[in-house]
Amino acid sequence: MDNRSSHEIPGSVIAFTGQGGLPALRIESAASTAEIHLHGAHVTRFQKTGGEPLLFMSAASEFAPGKAIRGGVPIIFPWFGPREGLPAHGFARTTTWNPTGSEVLPDGSVRLRFRLPSEVSAVVEYTVTVGDSLTLELTVTNTGTADLTFENCLHTYFQVGDIRQTGITGLKGVRYLDKVAGTEPTESEETLRITAETDRVYQDTAATVDIVDPVLRRRIRVRKSGSLSTVVWNPWIDKSARMPDFGDDEYPHMLCVESGNVGPHAITLTPGAASSLVQEISSTPLD
Repeated sequence: MDNRSSHEIPGSVIAFTGQGGLPALRIESAASTAEIHLHGAHVTRFQKTGGEPLLFMSAASEFAPGKAIRGGVPIIFPWFGPREGLPAHGFARTTTWNPTGSEVLPDGSVRLRFRLPSEVSAVVEYTVTVGDSLTLELTVTNTGTADLTFENCLHTYFQVGDIRQTGITGLKGVRYLDKVAGTEPTESEETLRITAETDRVYQDTAATVDIVDPVLRRRIRVRKSGSLSTVVWNPWIDKSARMPDFGDDEYPHMLCVESGNVGPHAITLTPGAASSLVQEISSTPLD
């Protein structure tokens, strides 16, 4: 049941019909605006007042039931990657979430809460706080009688001016799985540059990552907690051409830096236990 209207706040939280006729909420905070589609509880826009959008959205994205939205912040749960006979990256990003609360905080930021309807023996809640920064918190509570094991990830797409001029810092010395080369080296670069298809899972890292964008003249900072995996992804030329919901010429303007717990860092919760993954996205002008 669509209960968006009960969570509207005049001037701050507005229900509207998004692309593809999907129900959505628009958030107006003191410092920024955002949009969230209930399909996947998917943040499809975050833009500070007077600035460029921080999140990339593909113009070719499908907005349809059963289809994942390409761009913004997809929620990956309860598995990461493909599963035979099951949807890639889990079902959370293609399920309609229920809004459960909204409020304006004393500093002028706006907070919304969502819950995932699911047959999994867990309560999955998502809190989105929109202000000078964007804070996302995914909390899973095991309500069953057996251990619950899952992977999670906030698969964030960032908008950049030109990927070939963009630098990524904060990962030097971290071991990673290179899914393109099939190797597991250690990052040796202080500033990572993307020059080809890149799909890396950095492991055992809770570090803050900065995206340094000289074209858009800003530094995007990705802080996280409750996360030991950082994924860096750009499809580059050939893979872009193979993706029906991604424009062939869009790869220079996007970069995924994802916070989560995947592979060896999958989470196991005992009955009654809870786990929270938090990602905070902020930006500052470059000097």
